[in-house]
Amino acid sequence: YAKPDPDLFLTAAQRIGVDIRDSIVVGDSVWDLLAARRARALGIGVLSGGYGREELIYAGAFRVYEDPHDLLAHLDEVGVRRPL
Repeated sequence: YAKPDPDLFLTAAQRIGVDIRDSIVVGDSVWDLLAARRARALGIGVLSGGYGREELIYAGAFRVYEDPHDLLAHLDEVGVRRPL
């Protein structure tokens, strides 16, 4: 599978038994986010792949974070709750 073809994400969701519409794809390239959008998953961008914030948003990112640590600090913004 090659992004932006959504089959990679669709197959992964099917194999683990989740609805792709309930899934979050974290990516650092426009190709990751285009594939997430085509799969109908929620796309989240991180600025580690050489693309800028505006490029990732234009490609479909719901939110963009500096790095994975920044994403973890803001999970509530994407509808994920930390375990109690």
